Amino acid sequence: MVDFPGYSLSGVIASFFFILLTMKQSDDLRVIGPAHPILVRVGEDVLLTCQLLPKRTAMHMEVRWYRSEPSTPVFMHRDGVEVTEMQMEEYKGRVELIENGIANGSVALKIYNIQPSDNGQYWCHFQDGNYCGETSLLLEVAGLGSAPNIHMEGSGESGVRLVCTTRGWFPEPQVFWEDIQGEKLLAVSEHHIQDEDGLFYVETTLVVENVSAESVSCFIYNPVLSEEKGSVISIPEKLQTELASLKVIGPSQPILVRVGEDIQLTCYLSPKANAQSMEVRWVRSHLYPAVHVYKDGDHVAGEQMAEYRGRTVLVSDAIDEGKLTLQVLSARPSDDGQYRCLFEKDDVYQEASLDLKVVGLGSSPLITVEGRKDGEMQLMCSSDGWFPQPHVQWRDMQGNTIPSSSEALTQGSHGLFHVETLLWVTNISTVNVTCSISIPFLGEEKRATFSLSESRMTVFWKTLLILGLLLAVAIGLLRRRS
Repeated sequence: MVDFPGYSLSGVIASFFFILLTMKQSDDLRVIGPAHPILVRVGEDVLLTCQLLPKRTAMHMEVRWYRSEPSTPVFMHRDGVEVTEMQMEEYKGRVELIENGIANGSVALKIYNIQPSDNGQYWCHFQDGNYCGETSLLLEVAGLGSAPNIHMEGSGESGVRLVCTTRGWFPEPQVFWEDIQGEKLLAVSEHHIQDEDGLFYVETTLVVENVSAESVSCFIYNPVLSEEKGSVISIPEKLQTELASLKVIGPSQPILVRVGEDIQLTCYLSPKANAQSMEVRWVRSHLYPAVHVYKDGDHVAGEQMAEYRGRTVLVSDAIDEGKLTLQVLSARPSDDGQYRCLFEKDDVYQEASLDLKVVGLGSSPLITVEGRKDGEMQLMCSSDGWFPQPHVQWRDMQGNTIPSSSEALTQGSHGLFHVETLLWVTNISTVNVTCSISIPFLGEEKRATFSLSESRMTVFWKTLLILGLLLAVAIGLLRRRS
């Protein structure tokens, strides 16, 4: 950022916009650009052009390309030199001014390797002394993704479930199913997920009751490019494959793991079958991105969710029997929930669900005196590191529950809960209470007891210790003087 001696940053910004607002739009200085939106595909380069009218050299003018704010330009050129101090970070190293026509007032900005984030409106701004002129143009970015892949799950009571997936689309595409006669079919679910690069992943599910139907098609359509991609699946053919007759078995009970421990997610084929040539995928709610993908004997890193990168290890020593275990290192609260384990071959998959419960048994409660007034005492019980949300109770000497004055549960950045609960005690001469914090389904709790007599005794010993230290210091000083 550029420093302006003697001026605050807000003052500089205000002055800049004041100048912009008070500049005169010259009657003989106009800027024109393309009359229609500029269409470009993801990954290609594009030229944004604008022309100064009447034609005159722009070599010594300030030429600024910007998006929403002139103060953070995409590109800025002043007196024949590129100015990079205020440039938007995402355009550094990706833009170049083409100066072939600058002597006639024609400028072109080349943007390399177009991304979905480049989509939208741009402004081309000329400034010459107190006169300025600008025009806007629209850049439409489009991405034609992969051909859809249709996976089939073996037939069940409700029919055959088909899942159509595709990646790499921009903007958000349209999706539809058709039967062999070209009639539209109604999907039971449809999900659009935008990945880290801004491209869309699509996953749509269809249930076909008539399994004797010859074929079903899935189409993905890009409305900007007016182009589509489609795939077709033959249900009778897929029902004859090896995997259609197998089942995937997972744990029958929830998997319980404490925060920081390693997670073991095991699933296997029944009856036993060699899974070396199959794709095995552990996922959360959608097929992509995944927790872990095994394919062609290796881990497919490009399809992994960001939060699991570097945290998964595949145990495949029994893969020839169809058994695989995914180890997820150092369990986090965010790992809690349901997983699906899918075996796939020849576009047919079978799956099992796994329920993972992550628990964090927090610190022992700490009871402190927060205040006293009019014969009453306020106690606070606090503890850190709990997951999921714990159950908090105050109890008296007989074990009876005492309603709290207030209770606050806050979840930190790591997903663990901090507990604070307050209790007003009216008869402070007989204070003897317990604060209990527990995870009900775990059957474990941590508690602390507060007794007024113990509290007084603690104060007495602390006072005695301080007096002892003061006495020792005084004796030491007397000895030095003597």
